[in-house]
Amino acid sequence: MKFHRLLKIFIPASLIFIGITVFNNFQAPDTKRLNFCRMAKSLTQIEAQNYDADGVKLRGGTFFRKVSLENKKEVKIIIFPEALSSKQWSKFPQSLIQYIGQGGDNGWQEWLRPDYFYLLEVPPQATALAFGRLCYRNGDAEVESIKNLKQVSPGKIIINNKIYLSHSSPLPNINPFTVIVNTGSNKLDSLGTQTEVFFRTIGISNK
Repeated sequence: MKFHRLLKIFIPASLIFIGITVFNNFQAPDTKRLNFCRMAKSLTQIEAQNYDADGVKLRGGTFFRKVSLENKKEVKIIIFPEALSSKQWSKFPQSLIQYIGQGGDNGWQEWLRPDYFYLLEVPPQATALAFGRLCYRNGDAEVESIKNLKQVSPGKIIINNKIYLSHSSPLPNINPFTVIVNTGSNKLDSLGTQTEVFFRTIGISNK
């Protein structure tokens, strides 16, 4: 009888303990990542050895891409480096970053949980851009040039025939040096503040 009473106490306690453990295991990676992001130094202030010739310290998960601007200039993009040399990279001016609106593709999921988009005016002398990791979406910023922009209704535009955005009025200025950046579905990953942006004005090797 005493054994059955202990069993009735032990089984629920065990189930509660297992549930808490599983919950913590699911939450731990996000918590650790956010704590790291809150305490992280600027990419140009992190002490690092072995920069490559372009003043970049790579990490697992760093990747490269290119965007071609309307004036045929090609700019290289580095996503999620570990550190950047302050001698070769400069913080991107916040004045050249503009929040444009929220949206995404034309699927219902994007309208339930829209992504946030920014316009970034690339300095004419820039040869490369570098973006830090998104902290709150655990992902990478997406960057592309603007090939076309169409207004479909007041406060609604389509960019590159695939990005549907609700934007604040008036319609922002687009010039040949403008790119669009998707920072994901959490506005806390604001571009230029939480998600860092840097640029470089001297040539960069092919990656």
